Order: sequence, then structure tokens, then C-alpha cells
Amino acid sequence: MRTRLLLVLAILGAIVVAGFAVPLALSSADLRTRQFVLSRDGDLQRFADLADSYVRNAGSGLLMEEIAAYNGLYGDAVAVVSTRGASAHAVGTTLDDPDVSAAVGRALRNERSSGLELLTPWSPQTAVFAKPIGSGAQVNGAVVIVASTDGPRGDILRIWLLIGAGSITAVAVFGLLALAVSRWILRPLDKVSQSMQELTESLPVAKAAGSDVAPLPQHTTGGPPEFRLLSKAFEKMATTVHASADAQSRLVADTAHQLRNPLTALQLRLDLLEPQVHSDGTKSYQRALGETLRLEEILDDLLALSVAETPRAPQPGHEYCRPLSVAQERSDFWAEIAADAGVALEVRDSAAGPAASVSTGDLEQSLDVLLDNACKYAGQGATVRISVDADDDAWVMVTVADNGAGVEPSELTLITRRFYRGTAQQPEKPGGTGLGLSIVEALIERNGGRISTRETPGGGLTVVLTLPAAHEEAAP
Repeated sequence: MRTRLLLVLAILGAIVVAGFAVPLALSSADLRTRQFVLSRDGDLQRFADLADSYVRNAGSGLLMEEIAAYNGLYGDAVAVVSTRGASAHAVGTTLDDPDVSAAVGRALRNERSSGLELLTPWSPQTAVFAKPIGSGAQVNGAVVIVASTDGPRGDILRIWLLIGAGSITAVAVFGLLALAVSRWILRPLDKVSQSMQELTESLPVAKAAGSDVAPLPQHTTGGPPEFRLLSKAFEKMATTVHASADAQSRLVADTAHQLRNPLTALQLRLDLLEPQVHSDGTKSYQRALGETLRLEEILDDLLALSVAETPRAPQPGHEYCRPLSVAQERSDFWAEIAADAGVALEVRDSAAGPAASVSTGDLEQSLDVLLDNACKYAGQGATVRISVDADDDAWVMVTVADNGAGVEPSELTLITRRFYRGTAQQPEKPGGTGLGLSIVEALIERNGGRISTRETPGGGLTVVLTLPAAHEEAAP
């Protein structure tokens, strides 16, 4: 890409410089040509005045001396021709010269003195100027000057060389500027490519020998080499990052599975040990048993989080549901548990309710986590309200709001973090694992939605699940 960019900028620079240099060179040549022509026309007029009496009366006067002096000073040839019988006189040339004869013929026909248009360094070495002698329609003869063009051609050549040198300098400066601009443009691409490669090589999956990183797709698309290199580095990084995420997810799941067997064995040994525990050790025994149950709950949540964070391909016919129906069904399921906890459940009823692009299982699992948290932490006498609303046919919002104890405002953005537990939990309630809302967030984001938390007006916690809306004809 750098070569192409430099080539384009160089061509543009050359065109711009040529656009200024060529008109300037032609203008300077035209000016020097006009100066040369005007000078020789003035000399012709002077000789025509001196030759007027010669061609009519054959009295040369100062004419011959002036012609000789002019030829000696400037080196230009001069010829005088009379139509009144006076003899022709020429210095430095002869009337037999074809150019001189043609010029005499033009002058006697009272035509322009010279056909010279524009002098260039490669123009002829001489230019012929002619002027009729006489006044009005009466032509008594002609004066011809054969002038050397060496002087004006040399001046034009020097001017053109200066313009050419300036143009080459301008093109060189423009080339250096183009090189600097190209490096400035492409330097970030090189740094990004290098950073991607370093990041890819630093990942454990890339370092591990015999890793199961999927091979890179072979693309045949064209484009500048720098962008192709950047695209290749990005694809490699993306593949390695996905493989690292998969490996991490598998590690969590495998670890949870591997810990289940020793945990089950530990619980079995504790159950067998219970009859042999003395009364003074009963309290410690119950604590140990509670810790094993809590550890089992953590392992279950880790497995659920691993499954929730695993991407899956959409399955037509199974990724649509009506959140209101799901909310009513889960509310009925949790009604008895909520009543034992002193919490009332309400579902704001409406018609059929909008359809959402989310699987029924993911939404059920998310609502189970939110209702379980409400039953544990909302407190006695709290009310949990579930509502489903549509937003411009693009989003469906499932809101679970309670008027219970709530959480600290500073913790609203933290409660979806893994293993984070609020500081205002009731001491008599179980502490939980801190993974529930993380599981909900993973499930909702996997379906293209998002989760947000805020304080309920008057106190309490409100959790909003924003889900993509589904078309009515696609919804079951």
C-alpha cells in the first residue's frame, strides 16, 4: 500500500507542478519572443525611413553606413530592395536566399513583416523580418533584416532550465512530504498488527503445544498488503481468543465436575460420621455440613455459568417465547416459596403480551434466579412485581421490581459481577455464591439482550431484562 500511495501522491504532485511550470515556461518564451520581434520591428522602421529617399532618388545618405554599422554591431544581415529603379543593396546576406526572397515578396505585397510566433530553444537560428518602403498603398521597395535568434533562444533556455530545476525540487519536496504522510498513515496499522500478534502469542492457548486452535480461514480477497496483514493478524487473534475462552469455559466446567466426586464422598463421610459426633461438637459438625452444601451450590452455579456463557447456534422455532406467559408460570411455581419467606408475587397482567426473541429455558432460568434472590433478600412483607412492556416493536422489557431492602446505590453496577455479594444482606439469610446475576447476564446477552439494575422508587431493587422483540408471525 505504501508504494501505491507514494505513486498516487507522486503523480498528483507532478501534475500540480506541471500545471504551474508549463504555463510559466510558455509565458516566459512568449514574452521574450515579443521583445525580440518589437526590437527588430523598430530597427526595420528606422531603416525604412532612411531608405525612403534612396529608393526614390538613389541618394543613399547615411543608409549604407547605418547598415554596415548595424551588421557589425549585432551581426544581423540587412538588405534593401527598390521598385523605383535603384540598385538593391545587401550586407551579410544575398537576395538569392529563399528566405530573403520570400520576405521581400511579402513586404512588396504589403504583408506582415515576419511569420515568427514563438521562440523555443530548438527554433531556427535566424528569423527574417521585412517591411515595405513607402506610405499607404504606394510601395517603393522593401527592407529585410535577417536576425540571429541565438540571444533570445539562450535566454529562453536559461529560463526554462530554472523552471525545470524548480519543478524538480518541488516534485522532490512533494515526494518527501508524500513519504512522510504515507508513513504517518500506515504507522498505526503496523502498530496494531504488531500488538495483535503480541497479544495472540501471549495467550496460553497459543503457547500450548498441540493446542486445538482452529485453522485460519483462507481468504482470497485483495487489498493493500498492510490491510491484508492486519486482517490476517485480527483473524488469528480472534481465533485464539475464542479458543482461550472455550478453554477457560471447559476448565471451569471440568473443574466443577472433578470436584463433585470428592465433594459427594465428603458429604457421605459426614453423614456416616453424624452418629459419632458428641454434643459439644454438634455445632462444628453442622457448620462443616453447611459448608459442603454451600460448596455444592457454588459448583452448580459454576456449571450453570459455564453453560450460559457458551455460544450456541440459533434454533428456529425454539428461540421465541412470550415473556408474560413465562413470568406467570414461574410466579405460580415460586408462589409457595415466596409465601414462606413473607414475600408477595404479582404479575401485571395484559393481553397476550409481546413476543421476545429468547428461548423459554433461558428466560425461565433468569426469572428463577431473580425470584430466588427476591425471596432471600427482599425481606418480610416485601412485594415483587413482574411486568412485561414493549418498546417501539424493537425491544421487550421484562421488569422484576421489589420494595424490599434493596442494595446500596454504589453497588448497583457491581452486583452482576462474579462472586460479588452485597453488603446489606440479612444475616439470617444464606449469603449465596455471588454468581446468580452473572448467570442471568450471560443468558440474556447470549440472546442479544442486556440487563440493567436500578433502585426502586421508595426503596428496593429493580432488575430490567431488555430482550429483542420477535415478529408475531415468528412467535409460537
